[in-house]
Amino acid sequence: MTITIDTHAAIQDLEAAGADPTLAEAIVKTVSQADAQLATKVDLTALRADLQATIVSLGRRLIGYLVAAVLIVLGAIRYL
Repeated sequence: MTITIDTHAAIQDLEAAGADPTLAEAIVKTVSQADAQLATKVDLTALRADLQATIVSLGRRLIGYLVAAVLIVLGAIRYL
């Protein structure tokens, strides 16, 4: 998702607020570039689904390990 910024107007607003022209341009440039790194709602939804699938997978694996451990203990008890 791209946010459209009127960079010229933003620079003018910053200068009107007392910012040096070079500083105003640097701020607007930084904000414009940072937009590409923002996560969208779709990105977060996909990440959430992936994390939920991973949690389910880990839960199943843990149950398998617990069953194996119980069977080993029961087998060991049998030979006592």
